Amino acid sequence: MPICANPKTRRVKVPVGQGTVILVLRDYTAAQYIRFLGDRYEFRSRGQIEDHSMQSRLRFVDELLIGLEALDNAGNPDTVTYVHPVSGKEEVLTPEVENWKDYVNPSWKIAAAMDLEGESVAIESHALKN
Repeated sequence: MPICANPKTRRVKVPVGQGTVILVLRDYTAAQYIRFLGDRYEFRSRGQIEDHSMQSRLRFVDELLIGLEALDNAGNPDTVTYVHPVSGKEEVLTPEVENWKDYVNPSWKIAAAMDLEGESVAIESHALKN
């Protein structure tokens, strides 16, 4: 099976309870990825390092996030919901909801970014071995 080097979208699966949330991310450029990796840490005087990795991960995924999908524990399609701030009712969360990305659990976004970082680490590690 061929492996696409520049897919239009990536689907990152994040386990949530018995089900799975899938963050649908658009493809990113090399410049965007390099900026994301570079923004994780700030180097200060006297060798001090300030960790901004969580904020950087959230920004990167927010920039790429174009949709949400879900699977139940049997692997069947499911929905992601949120509680509407005014009505208090639980509703389906889609990109059509105003400020929808604000309702996506930040831990899901961080998990998705770490998954993307893991791909990079795996490739670099393999390259170093050879």
